[in-house]
Amino acid sequence: MEGHNYIGRSKQGFTLIEVLIDFMIVSMVAVAIVAGYAAAFKSINLAKAKMVAVTLSNERMEMIRNMPYDDLSTQHGSIYPPGNMLDDEVISRSGVEFNVHTVISYVDDSFDGNAAGNIAGKPKDLYPYDYKKVEIVVGKSGRNNQLAKLVTNVSAKAAETPSDTGILNFCVIDNSDNPVPDAGVHVTNTVLSPPVDITITTGDIGCVLIPKLPPDQHNNYHVVVTKNGYSTASTYPRTSQNPNALQPDVDIIVQQVTGITLTIDKLSSMAISFVDSTGVPVPEVGFLLQGTKMIYNNPDTFKYSQTFTSDSAGLISVPNLEFDDYKIKDISKMNLISTSPLQPIRLLSDTNLIVTVTLSSSNTNPAIYNITPLNGIVGDNISITVDGKNIDTGASIKLINRATGAEIAGSNIEVLARTKLIADFNLAGAVAAIYDLVITNTNGESVTAPNIFNIINP
Repeated sequence: MEGHNYIGRSKQGFTLIEVLIDFMIVSMVAVAIVAGYAAAFKSINLAKAKMVAVTLSNERMEMIRNMPYDDLSTQHGSIYPPGNMLDDEVISRSGVEFNVHTVISYVDDSFDGNAAGNIAGKPKDLYPYDYKKVEIVVGKSGRNNQLAKLVTNVSAKAAETPSDTGILNFCVIDNSDNPVPDAGVHVTNTVLSPPVDITITTGDIGCVLIPKLPPDQHNNYHVVVTKNGYSTASTYPRTSQNPNALQPDVDIIVQQVTGITLTIDKLSSMAISFVDSTGVPVPEVGFLLQGTKMIYNNPDTFKYSQTFTSDSAGLISVPNLEFDDYKIKDISKMNLISTSPLQPIRLLSDTNLIVTVTLSSSNTNPAIYNITPLNGIVGDNISITVDGKNIDTGASIKLINRATGAEIAGSNIEVLARTKLIADFNLAGAVAAIYDLVITNTNGESVTAPNIFNIINP
């Protein structure tokens, strides 16, 4: 009887739960297998692409090795005269398009000194094009990748000899005088035949050396430097209309090194708001935003000078501004009585600066343009000078603690030609903080420079 019951139980089928569990296990195994195949397929494709890229780079390098030394230059590289070799060439292999990028440049070997003449115990190298460096990078076309890279140095069979050419030594720095690597330098001279059209990238020290350039002493070598996210700098032609370029196009002189340095830095922006003296937004204000950097003088030509109009809320954002001191001018409505920060508005690199412009509909309202100094020490007696306009002889001036509302009144006030006010301040009982500066005329009209004066502890 017991044996009969055992046989009966053994013939029972799988339950639904057991079937589901088995199905899940099989599914997980299948997914893992498919994923493994996909990863393997991807790895195989990448390996094939790398093999093709290596082959292409070797082919290009072998072609270069068989070329005459003087012909080793690309169409838009750093060597003049340009060669017939493409800087970038798209080649199709195995159904895939590859980009072959070739860079050929001169190398100034430190063994015999350098062009700057700053290697101890070495002479100044007047012919610092000792040999050429060839760099070939291959990747899939349209993608920012690198599948193969070959680099080699190639020297001429003959030794260095003087020539009838000159050298351009070009450096790029930022606003703190630090070198800017990976900046694009474009050198052109359309007067020469063949014309000069060289594009090169700065190295780690921010400099590039371009030798064997044809001489030209008529300021026809034009240089432009760019980098993504940075301001742009260039030389400028001298014209009959404006011959006074502050950074003119350069000359190349036989057997001499022409040195030039240009400054670029990360771009910034301004968020500008227009309000009246009570803080209410003033809509649709037209104005001129002008930097202080000039590219020509007499007549003056500013590097940046653009007109704008704020929106219905009195706001506007101005992007892609380079480091400079800016002025807001030619207001289309009402009268400018102050800005925060004060003008000229210093814009540093890689900054989003918030600027508040205060306007008044009154033609007699006092205005503040500049304040000196902008800080004081608790316990000191100081004199503050304010430059502006419409300042009455009997005007009052005070500092107001923004946090507590405590006031420090100025004394011995002197007003000159309604454009300058000088006053003394006793900071003996002051609290270290940021203060507003307020000037009030005898008719009650006033102007405030907010967050402008810093009192610090000794």
